[in-house]
Amino acid sequence: MVEKLTVNAVLRPVAFSLSDVAVSYTRGQTTTTPLANFSVHIGDGEITCLLGPSGCGKTTLLKALGGFVPAVSGSIDFGGRQIQSPIPDVVMIFQDHNLFPWLTVRQNVAFGLRYARKSGASQPMSVDHMLELISLTDSASLYPHQLSGGMRQRAAIARALVIRPKVLLLDEPFSALDAGLRRRMQHLLRDVWASTKTTMVMVTHNIEEAILVGHRVIVLGNRPTSILLDVATADKNFDDRYSSAFLGLQRQIEAMIE
Repeated sequence: MVEKLTVNAVLRPVAFSLSDVAVSYTRGQTTTTPLANFSVHIGDGEITCLLGPSGCGKTTLLKALGGFVPAVSGSIDFGGRQIQSPIPDVVMIFQDHNLFPWLTVRQNVAFGLRYARKSGASQPMSVDHMLELISLTDSASLYPHQLSGGMRQRAAIARALVIRPKVLLLDEPFSALDAGLRRRMQHLLRDVWASTKTTMVMVTHNIEEAILVGHRVIVLGNRPTSILLDVATADKNFDDRYSSAFLGLQRQIEAMIE
């Protein structure tokens, strides 16, 4: 039986199940514990956005989901297996696009297929289909230094998605973009999700972005972190940034974070 989670009375299948998870870092003589006794379910096939003040543990949580930092206690379950190290089904995009500067856009995206073959990932997309989906067909022969910031991020997303991962983790992917380009990238990400239905978990500091892009917004706070608010935002009322529902939620989150 598939486990379900409930957010605002909506039942969804579970991708990740975290139970009493603790993550600690030691630097020199100092040990920091951003996550302790932390539990949450992450829904399958939806976009979950993580909000919260700097240092509250958002990126640590994202890295724990990807197996990039180990849990010192508790469990992170993904499809019946425990996440203890990176796996092919979960891919992470950091703030820096990390494209190979000596490869063209097409070659960078195709590099993801090389990873797919090594990792045993099944049914990757074709490079041409991925370039079309991310609107980079006309730029396939360009190198990263010839691209705008938004195009580089699109190429990074294409390289990640070409192997058809079950989960895409994004750590503030649009933070370096100007406001207009950021909004276009937000809509593009939702369009890509509509085509692939890939489970996505995105860390952002931008409240408007979280509500517009996410089907669910989780607000984190305190240290060790705790969930201050967990709300479904897939309702059409949240598609309009000027609606009363949108503005009310935005003000509520601003007050929490401040």
